[in-house]
Amino acid sequence: MKCASGEVHVWRIDLDCVARTVAALKATLSPEEEQRAARFRSIELRERWTVARGALRCILATYAGCEPGALVFREETHGKPALTWPVEDIPFNLSHTDGLTLVAVAGHGRVGIDAERVRPEIEVEDLSRRFFAPAEASEILALSPDARLAAFFTCWTRKEAFVKALGGGLSVPLNSFRVSIQSDQPARLIWAEGEASGRWNVLDLSEPGVAAALVVEGPTPELRRMNFVPPS
Repeated sequence: MKCASGEVHVWRIDLDCVARTVAALKATLSPEEEQRAARFRSIELRERWTVARGALRCILATYAGCEPGALVFREETHGKPALTWPVEDIPFNLSHTDGLTLVAVAGHGRVGIDAERVRPEIEVEDLSRRFFAPAEASEILALSPDARLAAFFTCWTRKEAFVKALGGGLSVPLNSFRVSIQSDQPARLIWAEGEASGRWNVLDLSEPGVAAALVVEGPTPELRRMNFVPPS
């Protein structure tokens, strides 16, 4: 498979699988990945991580033209995963939330993706004021109580996707840039310290109960969405 320049492929992975699927995906992992999975205390979390990592290997292997188990990964400075073998030029990113993982593969440029299960119990006002740009917090808190929750998660996922695209991790303060948050406005990066906002594109990937966003460097990409079919 090829992801052409100007395209982004987003793969949807359901993490709750039958035992034989978990076993098949586990067989693709490296010894280090198996050890990492074993550190999760609950069986559910262990199996979900195994499925996510195995699915990532299967997906990227279709672009790299190799077997899933042959891929070699590295972690960049702030923990963002990248390929080192057999190719290094496949930009990708992934995000987990409960039983769902999204994987984005870009034809060119940096890419970040974030997904979050919408949780009504969070403290929208406190978190907005603590982490977001003042204009974002004010915009969220000016909404009706019913609309605030959706706006908060829209803001959060767009910001996290941008940080992940940059690869800066926690070194990038969430209040150092601003994104659009209203459902009736285009998804976009409004401004960012040290960055030309026009070089980045933001796409909303939300689905019922899940807020999700994609940030891609370069012109507006052609988006293709696919469902991962696990090996039997």
